Amino acid sequence: MEELMQAPNGLDEVRADFGNPFLPDGTKDAEWEAANIRRVAPPDGWELYYQKSATELVRISAISMHVLVEANFLAAMDEIWNYAKLQLDSAATDDDVRAWLHGLRVDVTGGGYNFRKVRGASAPSMHAFGIAIDWDPLHNPQIRKPVAGQPVPYTLPDWWYGIWATHGWSDGRHFSRPDPMHVQFATGC
Repeated sequence: MEELMQAPNGLDEVRADFGNPFLPDGTKDAEWEAANIRRVAPPDGWELYYQKSATELVRISAISMHVLVEANFLAAMDEIWNYAKLQLDSAATDDDVRAWLHGLRVDVTGGGYNFRKVRGASAPSMHAFGIAIDWDPLHNPQIRKPVAGQPVPYTLPDWWYGIWATHGWSDGRHFSRPDPMHVQFATGC
């Protein structure tokens, strides 16, 4: 098994580990993108869906991400699959596991790599580095104006966030503008 990478802390470490997708004028560095971004297929058995609209899911074969986080992504996905199998009857088939995961919508993504800045801010998004993935955005939207003392609403299971954390990914539930759909391979950003 490939050795897993440790998540960087803060934007300086992100740039040191993953490079800089931005040219000095703020536009996309196409050479950086060509050298670092890959479409990564999920482990065998998985089916992933892109949330095209509120009513349409499209089956996809891969998620675009930085090549350096591929092993951590695959390790998290393998562990999620294995957790699902443990929750089902020992005779559960791959179809049963896929149906269980789909019922929880943990196979629905809003995408990974996306060259952009943080919405409503000037800081680079972790999506621009290819180290963030959004999951089931329709049911786990970013909270633009959180209310103090109010819990952040989300539908993805806590165990699922825990598995991502085990493999170096942090999630957006605790951001100043909570973003429960979001997992990223970095802290302090």
